[in-house]
Amino acid sequence: MRKIYMTMAAAGMAGFMLILGGCSGQAAGGTSAAEIVTESETETESKTESETDTETESETEAGMESETETASGTESGTVNGNPAAPEASAGAGTSEALNGAEEPDDGTAEPLSGVGESGIDVSVPVHIWGTIASAGEEGIMVDNQSDNSSKGEMLLTIDPAHTVIAGAVDGLPVELKDIQLGSFEAYLEPAMTMSLPPQVTPYVVIVNIPEGSRSPQYAVATDRIQTTDSGKILTANDGTEYVLAENAEIIPYLTRNIVALEDIREGSRMLLWLNEEDKVVKIVLFAE
Repeated sequence: MRKIYMTMAAAGMAGFMLILGGCSGQAAGGTSAAEIVTESETETESKTESETDTETESETEAGMESETETASGTESGTVNGNPAAPEASAGAGTSEALNGAEEPDDGTAEPLSGVGESGIDVSVPVHIWGTIASAGEEGIMVDNQSDNSSKGEMLLTIDPAHTVIAGAVDGLPVELKDIQLGSFEAYLEPAMTMSLPPQVTPYVVIVNIPEGSRSPQYAVATDRIQTTDSGKILTANDGTEYVLAENAEIIPYLTRNIVALEDIREGSRMLLWLNEEDKVVKIVLFAE
C-alpha cells in the first residue's frame, strides 16, 4: 500500500511539474508574442516614417525644380510654356529696336525733305548744271559738271505733273522735242537712284540758255518778303538771300492771274532773273 501511495505521489508530482512547465511555457510564449507584435509595430512605424520622410524630400525637391523651371521660364519669356507677363523691359526693347534698327536699302538715297508750318513741302532742291547730251521720251540725258550731285552722266526723268521745263529767256514751258543741246541748269529732288547712270526727277530744268547769258535761278521762299535797310529781301530755303531791285516785276506762270510781291509766302516757288548787281529784276511765280 505504501508503495502504491508513493507511486501515486510521484505521479502527482510529475503531473504538477508538467502543469507548471506548461504554464511557464505559456507565459514565456505570451511574452514572445507581445515582443513580436511590439517589434512589428516598431518596424511598421519606422517604415512609415522613412516613407513619409522620403515622400517629403521628393516633394521638396520637386518644388525646388518647379521653382527653378519657373525662374528659368520667366527669364526666357515663358512660364510653364505660357508667355511671361511683360515687365519694365518694354522700354528697353524699344530702345534696342531703335538703336539696332537698320535703314532699308531700296536703292534710293534718303531724301532731305521737310514740311513748313503751312504744310507745304519745302524740300531744298539740289542745284546742278552742265551740258545736255540728248532729250527724248525717256528723259533728258545730261553731263553733270557740278559737285552738288553725282558727277558725269545722269538721266533726268520727266514727270509732266511734277517737272517744269522752262526756257531760260522767258520762263515759258519747253517741250522735250524743242530742247536744244548745250548748257542747262536743273533743280533736283534730293532722292536719286543708285542705278547706272543715276536717275532723278527734277523740280525744274532750265534749257535753251543763250551762250554767254545768265540762267534764271529757282527758289523756294521760307517766308514773305521782308523790308530792310538794304531793300526788300527774299530768303530761299537753301539760305540764299535775294535783294529785289526797285523796279522788279512779278508775273504768274501760265495764268492770266494778277500777282503781287505780297503773294509770296512760305513754300512759294519761283524763277528769279538777276541783273549784273545780283538784284532780282524779274519773278515768275508758280501756282501753289
